[in-house]
Amino acid sequence: MNIQYGAKRSIVRPTHTMYVATLCGLIYTMDMDYVTKMTFNKDKDLVFVRKPDMFWGETEKVYEMHHLEQMVPSPTTALKNMSANDPNGILTVQDMAEKEYMRFYKDTKYWNMDLREEFLSETRTLWEGTYADKRRGQKFTSIGAEMSPDASYQMHKVQQEMEKAVQKHGKVVLPSNHI
Repeated sequence: MNIQYGAKRSIVRPTHTMYVATLCGLIYTMDMDYVTKMTFNKDKDLVFVRKPDMFWGETEKVYEMHHLEQMVPSPTTALKNMSANDPNGILTVQDMAEKEYMRFYKDTKYWNMDLREEFLSETRTLWEGTYADKRRGQKFTSIGAEMSPDASYQMHKVQQEMEKAVQKHGKVVLPSNHI
């Protein structure tokens, strides 16, 4: 009797406790990144997102628009109806600064149609025009590739801003230690 009770106290109870703690942790973090409401500010550079929280409510977070990026869809799929390719599927957007994910329904009934295309075009700047070469399967265009007039203008504008920033603040000095 003492051997059975000792085994129960030393093996079964701690194992059960870890199992319940893991299950509670899984439920606590499960599917809390679906967006229930999203609004812009007047300049459309801030996004106010409402997501469910752990206590059956909603919390509102503020994200900067230029930090949001759609996750790159797979160029080839083994499944016919993946949600990334489905027009009524789910769109995953990542905040590149905070490393947080947001999931949006792609169905048009959930969107303000005046703002939908603008939001989608603003959040797919990393992979816009990729996979254009079906033979080589490039993810990102190489340096020698031709750019669209809009992309080249944007690159020129960024280069000018970088030169102004270097003139104003000086060159970047990297720290010599990692502390």
